[in-house]
Amino acid sequence: MEEKITTIETEVPETVLLRAEPLQGQERMEILDVIRGFALLGILIVNMAMFSNPLYFEFFSRSNMWTNFGIDMQANFWNAATSGFINFFAQGKFYTIFAFLFGLGFFIFFERAKAKTTKPTLLFYKRLLILLLIGLIHAFFIWYGDVLVSYALFGLLLPLFFNARPKTILIWAGAIFFALVIFATLGLLAIRADENISASLMGEWQVFLADLKVLVANSFQAYGSGTFAEIQAQRTSDTLFMYQHILLNSIFIIFPLFLLGLYVGKKGIFQNIEANLPMIKKVWVWGLIVGLTLSTIKLILKDPILTNPYSFYAMIHTVAGFFGDLGLALFFMASLVLLYQNRKWFLRLKPLSYMGRMALSNYLFQSIVCIFIFYNFGLGLYGQVGTALSLALAIFIFIVQIFISRLWLKHYQYGPVEWLWKSLTYGKFFKMRNN
Repeated sequence: MEEKITTIETEVPETVLLRAEPLQGQERMEILDVIRGFALLGILIVNMAMFSNPLYFEFFSRSNMWTNFGIDMQANFWNAATSGFINFFAQGKFYTIFAFLFGLGFFIFFERAKAKTTKPTLLFYKRLLILLLIGLIHAFFIWYGDVLVSYALFGLLLPLFFNARPKTILIWAGAIFFALVIFATLGLLAIRADENISASLMGEWQVFLADLKVLVANSFQAYGSGTFAEIQAQRTSDTLFMYQHILLNSIFIIFPLFLLGLYVGKKGIFQNIEANLPMIKKVWVWGLIVGLTLSTIKLILKDPILTNPYSFYAMIHTVAGFFGDLGLALFFMASLVLLYQNRKWFLRLKPLSYMGRMALSNYLFQSIVCIFIFYNFGLGLYGQVGTALSLALAIFIFIVQIFISRLWLKHYQYGPVEWLWKSLTYGKFFKMRNN
């Protein structure tokens, strides 16, 4: 099969910032678009549980939500089986892929920007600021489960590492994550040494669970039967809850993945896949072994962390979850790269590239479609659809997106949101239509 991966262009630097140009369609690494498209499918499957039901309900409550909603026992079995499959093979894996691709995409963008402007860092920060604005609009006015805000904020640190050697970047990635493990271990030791601290924290945990139950009840009322104003108020409340409890802590997990993507970009692995196939095959094997093993440990320790989130079980759960998710994410990506070298699989996987070429537009489109399905200003199916049916619905929406993306790209060079993002970043409106 002919080599499908193009190399990054290097051109004579230009001194005017506004003359910087975006990556053109024919210069893209198509395999990266395939991986992005595949990640969008996994993200939609995982997000369906949050689109259709309350925030963290199934994880924290440990109640049988499908029986509570009056769904029959046969449906309950399929919902439970589907939920277990998604939690094991999808939860956390596809956002890991997206974070990895963000770091890799930063390398590609920065390389081109260096070749076209004397102010590549300024251009990158401008790009992130626009992404932050898009993310805030998405979070507060469409869906609270947005990841763009965290990507934009944490991405501000990436230029600090651009000139570092690949080995240094890899060391920093490990150091940032293990800093979380060390702090958590020291904290747990302090808690175990002082019964008063332990009792106080467990009391706070119970208050958190009580607050969460109120949030869940409000979600059912607002999203399922509320007015648009009530839905907006609940959406704002959920978004602020996410920022308060998740945003800052997630830097220890998201940013090392950014650095891993930057490391792969620096090593030129996707620029020369054929030469790196032996290494990619090793990643495929070890990703599967580590991913399956640690994901199993994470699954086993789910109940202990709910009983006492300040135990060593909780720390092991977090560590196993991170590396289990990373292992299976690397396995999925390596599988796609290896399959893409085969002509038959190249043709089978190519439709995913249409999704990947306009990944931001499709990510936002998924949110818009799903809130109209589940929120009361649309079909109002919030809390009424089990996991099995949600999975089927996610696959259907994704297939429709592939056809729409393919049709769109026949006529236009960029997705609509990608076009807006690029135009605002570079300070001029680019031609959308294909020649």
